[in-house]
Amino acid sequence: MNHRKFGIKLGRNRRERESLFKSLTRSVFIYGAIETTQAKAKSVISIIEKLANHIMTHDVVLAQRELSTYIQDKNLVSQIYTTFKAAMGDQTSNFTKMFKVKIRQGDDALIVKLAFVKPYSLNLKKEEVVKPKAEAKKVAVKEVVTKKAVVKKVVKKSTK
Repeated sequence: MNHRKFGIKLGRNRRERESLFKSLTRSVFIYGAIETTQAKAKSVISIIEKLANHIMTHDVVLAQRELSTYIQDKNLVSQIYTTFKAAMGDQTSNFTKMFKVKIRQGDDALIVKLAFVKPYSLNLKKEEVVKPKAEAKKVAVKEVVTKKAVVKKVVKKSTK
């Protein structure tokens, strides 16, 4: 029996679903719009509406705490709060819109664009959004002496 259950499983377990929702929410608040499947958009739209309502109606500390459950970067949370509040004005509900874009060829899934009603985008540099990659492995050159010539070999050292 499926009584008192809500939401769609999306072929994932609970933790995978939660991380998917966090990722989609973060992307919408950073870029202002995303393209995703209709099922995912319908599942995440309520979270985005609640967070947007918190930003517009609650004080700074409470709204930033609520945002930080989905976006773990403090600087990004404060930037989102200030730019979103300025962009939306006095609006307190109906922040998002969803419209059909195409049907994906491989599995005939309906792709929709989930965006805010008013134009909103966080102007971030590429370096701020993308996480830095791990340091490159250090490479040392080792000289090997043979009877005829000196040969240089490249030896990789691990950075543990």
